[in-house]
Amino acid sequence: MDHLIEYQRPELRDPVLLVAFAGWNDAAETATMALRLLIRQWNAEACADIDPEEFFVFTDTRPQVRGADTAHRQITWPQLRFFAARVPESSRDFVVLLGVEPQLRWKTLVRVILDYAASLGVSLVFALGGLLADVLHSRAPVLTGSVSDPELARRLAHLGLRRSHYEGPTGILGVLGASCREHNLASGSVWGNVPHYVASTANPVLSRALVHAVAELFDLSVDLTELDRAALRFNAQIAEAIANDSDVRNYVRQLEQRDGSAGAEPAADDADSSAVGELPSSESIVEELEEFLRRRGQGGRSDE
Repeated sequence: MDHLIEYQRPELRDPVLLVAFAGWNDAAETATMALRLLIRQWNAEACADIDPEEFFVFTDTRPQVRGADTAHRQITWPQLRFFAARVPESSRDFVVLLGVEPQLRWKTLVRVILDYAASLGVSLVFALGGLLADVLHSRAPVLTGSVSDPELARRLAHLGLRRSHYEGPTGILGVLGASCREHNLASGSVWGNVPHYVASTANPVLSRALVHAVAELFDLSVDLTELDRAALRFNAQIAEAIANDSDVRNYVRQLEQRDGSAGAEPAADDADSSAVGELPSSESIVEELEEFLRRRGQGGRSDE
């Protein structure tokens, strides 16, 4: 199979392909953090890589040099890796594709993914993503999603997910979903809606919500303790950042007031409608939060 480097050929029971790509489809590392947790908990084994040579612009997504001394230094290339997970407590197994969204030849890449999935007997492709949205960190996580399989769609509806009506530029997940539909392969996705003003750091709150949705959808037992602890730290740091900056505090309060009045018909002379103009721009708010989190040493991953 062109572009594919296989390490083993796993024997799997009616497998589902779970997919997440770092980059444009993964605001606040929401999706990749969720799948990394599942890979660890399932002791999933690498079974194949997609050769990055044809799909990446290496001046945009640069290889990394690793190794403490010259004799042992190695190049780590951008990765598109499949993992096989046998999940005994489930009636089906899982293949996990985790990688970085590439710059080139998306149609070819999707064909490689689906050909490999078909060779393993995959009957459903399910993607996880993260998107920037006008939502609040202080509210319950907002997830959007859908799935073409009728039984799974009923389960998804019970989770209270909103259906996305987005139109506009898309990422590799959009192309993958469209190709699944063209090939009559069952597919779906669930996306975490990331508050736009805290998008610069990994968000374990939404990653937890994504893992919980996957667990409910496929009747899985997943230990969420790691993400629970990370979510507590994350919320405490964001609360401190907001409490220590009056501009940020006023901006978030304005968003909360607007959220609380959602659905109400605004009066033409509503005094609050002019308050937004008195606040700093959302860009400056994001910059202030990023600077605070950098000072607190939050630059690392929130799930570690």
